[in-house]
Parts: sequence; structure tokens; C-alpha cells
Amino acid sequence: MRLAVLCLALASCLPAACNRTPAPAAASRSDAAADNARMTLGDATLQASTVAIADLNAEVARRYGLDRSQDGVLLLVTLRDAAGNALAPGDLHLAATAAALGDPPHPMQLQSILVDGLTDYVGVFPAKPPATLQFRITAVRNGARADITTSADLQPR
Repeated sequence: MRLAVLCLALASCLPAACNRTPAPAAASRSDAAADNARMTLGDATLQASTVAIADLNAEVARRYGLDRSQDGVLLLVTLRDAAGNALAPGDLHLAATAAALGDPPHPMQLQSILVDGLTDYVGVFPAKPPATLQFRITAVRNGARADITTSADLQPR
């Protein structure tokens, strides 16, 4: 239920984060979108999306204990099959880092969320606007490895 609410709430901020349309089968590198990146990982599609905490709706912020006046960005990572259906994480291992432009990267902890058979991963990176943030995610599953880079521009409110 929490994931469904998160997906519904983020849908306006992250149109592709909860999208169930098929990913391009031959994708082999990150998309060019600044706040969305997609990568194939063996038989899976891994997608990373970002949204400023200030842009979350009140219900999502409350459920995750986030204060929308807090500065920072939420990172959402999803694992699906090519048709957008749930995949068991299996031996999925994720490592993420985040950094403001010009700063060294910092490890970022991702929390797994399992709701209605879907496992997603979320993390928060605190940053003061204005800032350009870069996220790097390394995923390893069933012997396949994928590296995803995505970014977010955090603007003053």
C-alpha cells in the first residue's frame, strides 16, 4: 500500500518512475533525461528517478517521515521486467553515491520497500539549493552489472 501511494504521489513529479510501459529491449546505457535514468540488467530493467523533497505531496512526505521544508532530494530505484512487471530482487546488490557538483561523492543508503509484490529502493540526499546533484548507482544481479548516473537540479523555493 505504501508503495502504491508513493507511486501515485510521485507520478506527477516522476512520470516514468512508476510507468509500466515496456523499456527499450536493447537499452545499454542511461537515458539522457536529467531526473530519470534507465538501464538493462540482464533480464531486468533498472530505473532511477529523483525528486526534490519540497516537491513531494504531503501524504508521501508524512509516510516516509520527511519534512517538505527539509532541503534535499529523494532517489527512487525500481527493478522490473521489460513489460514493467514485478521481479524478485534475487541476489540484487545496490550501491549508491550522491554529490553536489564539485564535491566528492558520499555513500547513500537505499532502503528496500516491498508492497504488493513490488520491491523498490528509496534514499534521501540532503542538499541546500541551489545545487546540481549527481547520483551514481551500481547494481549487480545474477552476475550482470549496470551503472546508472542521474542528476537533479535543486532550486530555491
